[in-house]
This record gives sequence, structure tokens and C-alpha cells, in this order.
Amino acid sequence: MYRILEFHSNVFFNRKRIKNPKKNPYLNWSDGKAKEFLGKLLKVISQRRIYPVCCAVNVKVFESYSYGERCTVAGYETTPSHRRTQRPAPYHVAFRLMIGDAAEKVHPDTALHFTFADQADYKERAIEVYDRTREYGHPNIRRHLKGIAFEPPIDWPGLQAADLFVNRWYNSLVQTESGRSLSRENQIIMNILTHKRRDIILLDAAGIERLFAEISPEARRRLRAVQEPRWETK
Repeated sequence: MYRILEFHSNVFFNRKRIKNPKKNPYLNWSDGKAKEFLGKLLKVISQRRIYPVCCAVNVKVFESYSYGERCTVAGYETTPSHRRTQRPAPYHVAFRLMIGDAAEKVHPDTALHFTFADQADYKERAIEVYDRTREYGHPNIRRHLKGIAFEPPIDWPGLQAADLFVNRWYNSLVQTESGRSLSRENQIIMNILTHKRRDIILLDAAGIERLFAEISPEARRRLRAVQEPRWETK
């Protein structure tokens, strides 16, 4: 009936703006058909035995911190010997915290095997952050971490469900920050998506500062003194 091979939230929720039918399989859909389709997707998510983990990073706030501080919250090394081809990215802050959040939520005997959407720009560093977490993270987190993979979402429907969850959370946070009220459609979607978890890890200024709670003032000063390297282009 729908013939959708792969769901992308950005395409679906912008279906009336994207005029290229090769990029927008929803172009000629009626509002009723789109609403029915979305309802079925949400029903699949709500009926599955899943527990969402999600982290949002205020990029502007994150970029206001020093290089050493950004490295710390992103799980990067700051030593000159390490690679200088990529700046600390908000992606890896969320990546590191979601891994820890998942490990803290599961049963003590659960082994976690993570599958993320394949990201050419972030994958290499993400593996490095994951390996450092397995080696140096808290023992209660490390013992759950058993594997990581990066796969194309078309082969992993769970990644498409995660895309819908993240897209709507992002949309809601942006609208709230700008002082706009959520649309009726988004209110309904968020009521369904947040049924199993009412909040997410939010790294605004207060959230980032909480990550430094156990770091001494002297250690914080040393982080601020770390010089940002000159970045190489690949």
C-alpha cells in the first residue's frame, strides 16, 4: 500500500516542500494517507519492548567551551600526538552519553551490542570514543559493552524508528527554545514517543556544567589552557 523502502523523517515531514519525486516518495500523498502511515509507524514503536535513549546537545553552547573542555565531554584525547583531522563534535558527546545511559538502564546481566547509522564523517572517532569508554569508563558501564557496528538504515528498521524519535525531539526542542508552541500534530506524536520516557539527556549550559561536577578547579584550569591544534584537511 505504501511502498516505502526506507523511512527518513526529514523527507516525510517536508514532503510538501521537496518537489523531486525521486527524493520524495510522499510527494503525491494526501494528508489522510500520510497521517495513517505515521500512525502505523508510531504504533509499531509504542508496542515494541524498547526503551529509548536519547541525548540533545546545544551546539552553540558546546562550541563556546575551550578546546580542552570540549575534548573532555566528547571523550577525546587532548595530547598533541593524537589525530588533528577532526574537531571535538557534539555528535560524539551525545554518542558517549547515550552509551552510558543505555548501560545504566539495563539489567545487570545484559550484554549490549550497539548498531548505529553509518556515518562516514563521525564513524572513526566514534569507534575511538567507544573503545576508550570500554577501557577507562566506569566499571558498571564497561561490563555491558560487548560490541558496536555501523550499518545502513535501509537494512536496519530499528534505525529508522530511532530517526523518527530523534527528529521529533529535535523539532520540539527547537520550537520550545524559539518560544513557539508545538503544533497539534507534534503534540500527539510526542505524547506517543515519550510514553516510555518523558525526558532525554539535555546538554544545555547547565547540562554541560554537570559533566564537570567531579573535576577540580585546578584540573578545569588545565583543560582551559590546552591549545587547539591546527586542523589538517583530509
